[in-house]
This record gives sequence, C-alpha cells and structure tokens, in this order.
Amino acid sequence: MKRALAVVLLAVCVPGASVHAQPVPDPVPGQPTPPPAPAADSFEADLDAMVVANGLTADAAAKGAEKVSPTVTRRAAEIEAAIAQLETVELARIPRVSIEASYTRLSFIDPLTLGMNPATGEPIQIPFLQNSYLGRASVGIPLSDYLLRFPKLIDGAKLGVEAARLSQQTGAVDAAHEARIAYYEWIRARLQTMVANRQLTQVRATLKQVKALADAQRVSKADLLRVESQEAQAEQVADQLGQLTALREEQLRILAGIDPSAEIAIGEDFRTDIAADAQASTDELLTQAKAQRLEFRSIDTGIQAKEMQKRAEDAAKYPSLTAFASADYANPNQRIFPQTEEFRFTWTAGVQLSWTLNDTLTAKQTQRRITAEQKQLEADRENLARGTRIQILAAQQAVHVARASMASSAKGLIAAEEAYRVRQALLAAERATALDLVDAETELTRARSSALNARIDLRVALANLAYATGATSPKPR
Repeated sequence: MKRALAVVLLAVCVPGASVHAQPVPDPVPGQPTPPPAPAADSFEADLDAMVVANGLTADAAAKGAEKVSPTVTRRAAEIEAAIAQLETVELARIPRVSIEASYTRLSFIDPLTLGMNPATGEPIQIPFLQNSYLGRASVGIPLSDYLLRFPKLIDGAKLGVEAARLSQQTGAVDAAHEARIAYYEWIRARLQTMVANRQLTQVRATLKQVKALADAQRVSKADLLRVESQEAQAEQVADQLGQLTALREEQLRILAGIDPSAEIAIGEDFRTDIAADAQASTDELLTQAKAQRLEFRSIDTGIQAKEMQKRAEDAAKYPSLTAFASADYANPNQRIFPQTEEFRFTWTAGVQLSWTLNDTLTAKQTQRRITAEQKQLEADRENLARGTRIQILAAQQAVHVARASMASSAKGLIAAEEAYRVRQALLAAERATALDLVDAETELTRARSSALNARIDLRVALANLAYATGATSPKPR
C-alpha cells in the first residue's frame, strides 16, 4: 500500500530544482496507474511564461502615469493661471491711458447781461450754451510705484509661476511613483495567484489519487479528509488572490493610462538580482532630500514669493508720486471765456504727491496676513522635513529587511529542496507517509515564493527610498 501511494505522490507532485525523479515501479494489480511525471521543472516554466520580452516594465508604467495623471493636468492649468497673473502684474507698468468722448445736453439758462455796449447801445450778453461736446485723452504715470511696488510684485509673480511649475513636476513624480509601486504589487499578486493555483492543482491531483486508494481501502479515511480540507483551503486562497490580482491590474491600468481592452504582461524579470548601493546615513540622505525633493523647492519658492509680496506693500506706507497729463478738444471748451459754439483744444500736465491714511492702515494689515501665511509655509516645511526623515528611515529599514529576507529565503529554499528530496527518498523506502511529501512540497513552493517576494520587496523598498530622497525628481535648473 505504501509503495503504491508513493508512486501516486511522486507522479502528481512538482519535482524540486535539484531533485531527480525516482524510478517508477510497475503498477500493482487493483491499484490506479499514475500519470507520467513532468520532465522539466514546471514552476520555473510558469515563471518564464509570466515574463515576456515586450511586456510592461515599471519605468514604462511610471512614464504613462505622468502623462495621464489628472493631478498633473490640473497643475498644468495652475501654471497657466500663474502666468496670466504675472502678465497682469507686468501690464501694470504701462502708463494708465484713457480716452473719453461725451455729449451733454444742458438745460436753458438766461444769458448773463453785463451792461450796455456804448458803441451799439445794445446789452452785452454772455449766453450759456445747451450743447456740450468733449473729446479728452489723459495719461497717468505712477512714478513712485515704478521704484517701490512694481519690481517686488513682478518678482513675486515670477516666483508664483516657478512654484506652480514645481507643483506640476511634483505631481508627475508622485504619479510615477504610485504607478511604479502599483506595478510591483501587481506582479506580487500575479505571483501569489500562480502559486495558489499550482497548489490547488496539486492538491486536487493528490485528492483524486487518494480517493481511488481510499475506495480500494489502501489509505485511511482520516488521510482522505485531510486532503479534502486542504483542497477547500486552497480553493478559498486561490479565489481571494484571483480577485486581488484583478484589482491590482485595474489599479495599474488606471494609473498608467492603459486601455482596458489592451493585454498587459510582465516585462521586467523580477527574479534577477538588482544592485543596491551602500546606503548613506539618515542625516546625509535627509540633506540630499532637502536639496533634491521638489516639495522643499516648492515651499522655499512660496516663502520667497510671500516675502516679495510683503515688501511690495511697503509702497502704500509712503506718499505716492504720480505724473499726469490730459488734452481736451471740446465745444464749448470750459477754459475758454466767453463760451462759443466751436471746438477748441487745451491741455494740462503736472505731478501729484498724495498720501492716504487708509492705504497705510490697510497695508499694515495686509503685511500681517502675508507674514502669517509665510509662517504657515515655514511650518509646512518643517513638517515635510520630519515626514521625509521618517520616510527615509522606513525605506532604509525596508531595504535592510528585504536584503536579509533574500539571504534567509535563499537558505530556506536550499533547505526546502533538500527536505523535499529526503521525503521523496523516505517515501520510496516506505519510511514516510504520502502526506509528509505533500507537506514537504508545500514548504518548497512556499520557499520559492518567499525568495521571489523578497526580490519584489527590495525593488519596492529601493523605489520608496529613491522617492523619499528625491532621486527621481528632475534636477534643479
């Protein structure tokens, strides 16, 4: 009975990477004939089938995310708004020119009598005309604002444009990082699903053979029930992981902008080792992050912009000097006496020095508000520095754990392969049970999965570390 069960298990189980199949004895009358054992390592064959030459890579997913991210699109619109604001401020330097044309109908007023004309003996009268026509052009030049206000406002608006550009680049980096992590989690889910389906197939094959042996009263009812329980558990795990894989794939499609009808396959061989440079200290990486991460540069730019806005408000505290000029072409012209029904041209020009108490009081409150906003940005920068330090430390620890997991999983895989080989030999010598071999095979599959998961973990950890330190951000111009 044991020899027959050993033949069954050797046939349905996946051989280890360094295990050679044992000779299969002739079938025993009354016992089921096992199927032939696979000639190659089907686990590695399944992995080879998952990775294709022209498949999707993490870098391709990241680039696609940068193009389709709604956040990037929104921040591109913010750049346009900031540029429009800058152009509006620059237009303030143009002298204020106005042109006016008007017609006015006046009510009748009796002429003004100044006495009698000695020559004619008729009264001297000055009429008040009822029709008034006016054409006027004027220009005003705020001389003091050219020195005190406009340069600061323009510099502040330029910094606003730069902050908007940095914000867009930050959105692109965030989108790319999110897609990169989603890509690796999709690979992990597919790997876990593949392992779960393999285990389910193995358990079902074992169950089929054990049922045949149970019908022939070659194995106990307890062994049959145990394998049936394993089948139920394997079905549940495979279903859950299948749903998770579908979710991860849909998430990746949305983030990377992949068409729902397009087929996607893994194009990055996650089984290969990747180089990981020796890590600097947390303080050194934090200094690097402050110099490279776009968030720090964006906040620093915002602080500078607030400083320029605050300095521009100083202009309202001092008297304002304005040059002005106007030209009138009117009928009647108010400066001509006496009034006559004809168009006459006159002009005026001068300078005006003015100061308004309300403007000074308002400027102080505006500066107070801007100072508070500046302090808010400074606090945001400090919070960002603290959060970045935690991000860097967590990524460093994740890299360390992943490296350690790779080393330990490699040892575990060697041990699992040897344990599987020994169980095969013991089963062939009728010194182990069939379920012992099933357990050994499960441990071998788990060890292989752990070794691959450790490599994925290292890729995720290195991506998080590069993001935390700003290594993926565009270099300062």
